[in-house]
Amino acid sequence: MKLKLVVVLTLAGLLAGCSGFSSSGQSSSSVKGSSPTPHSVNLWWEASTSAGIAGYNVYRAPYTDSCGSYAKINTSLITSTSYTDADVTSGGSYCYATTAVNASRQESGYSNVIINVQIPTS
Repeated sequence: MKLKLVVVLTLAGLLAGCSGFSSSGQSSSSVKGSSPTPHSVNLWWEASTSAGIAGYNVYRAPYTDSCGSYAKINTSLITSTSYTDADVTSGGSYCYATTAVNASRQESGYSNVIINVQIPTS
């Protein structure tokens, strides 16, 4: 169950692309405006080619000089191949990975890890 993860950072309706299909991706942008705009990170991945996949989990870790401890951020199994993380902190940096889960609830290892996704300050 091998997955490839891509990340895009949404900034006030603009998209700042991160390096997809790589082990790192980062984006830093400034958004002009009078009111702060929440940011979100849009993630998508290629569907697993393994038989019996029931869905996917998304994991996030804080990033400083390296990725910290990962925590699952979806509350239920994701049945599509995309997820939006709207619970990011202005000025924060994160790492992301996904896993595939089969019908027997066995979970794959992490996909490629996207590191140092930088959330701009508002």
